[in-house]
Amino acid sequence: MELRVDDLGLRFAGLTALDGVSLTVPSGALQAVIGPNGAGKTSLFNCISGVYQPQRGSLHFGDVDLRSLRPHQMAGAGVARMFQNLAVFPHLTVLENLLLGRHHLWRSSWLADVLALPASRREEVRHRARVEEIIEFLDLEAVRKTPAGVLPYGVLKRVELGRALAMEPRLLLLDEPAAGLNQEETEDLARYLLDVHEERGITMLLIEHDLGFVLDLADRVAVLDFGRLVAEGTPDEIAANPLVQAAYGVAG
Repeated sequence: MELRVDDLGLRFAGLTALDGVSLTVPSGALQAVIGPNGAGKTSLFNCISGVYQPQRGSLHFGDVDLRSLRPHQMAGAGVARMFQNLAVFPHLTVLENLLLGRHHLWRSSWLADVLALPASRREEVRHRARVEEIIEFLDLEAVRKTPAGVLPYGVLKRVELGRALAMEPRLLLLDEPAAGLNQEETEDLARYLLDVHEERGITMLLIEHDLGFVLDLADRVAVLDFGRLVAEGTPDEIAANPLVQAAYGVAG
């Protein structure tokens, strides 16, 4: 489904975080948003995911009005977010962390779960099978029963991605997924995200500081500065944009 952001405005007291931002992400596309610190990237994500309520504009994912939803209702609307700061549960295994992403999809009643009725057991088997598929997809088999708290940071990023995928999203928000990763880990994550993009058809919106990472992944790139959309185009067009070249210190 298509994500449509139209004339979005967000203010905090005297500070304008977003000033008339309009953006369309076609169904199945991987769109990136870049810009310097304070440009409004995270504010945009927080509006889309229901954390902030903008004072102006509209947000639609397909026919769903995202402004009418609270943050806890976003998963039911098919929206998942991979956070910059890890939000995994360190004492739970990788498998258990991913199963938590399925919570809103559980259909058996609490009574059936308590009594371990056949309907509950069938439900558990179904969700475990889906999680095992994601574990294989992200090459996490070797650590599936390992507590997340003892795993390296680069592996935890994959666990975070896996839990987002376990939510069965139709829109995946990627909040600086490469932050804190070394070059090898960044390349590995880029490969997994490309696989998600090419094989699963999920609409993806990415914010990231690593320009090379963005230009290698995205179908289109939007540039924010001081809360305004100042440029948008293909990766090649954005790489040749003088504003982007100046901001990132790259040659034309």
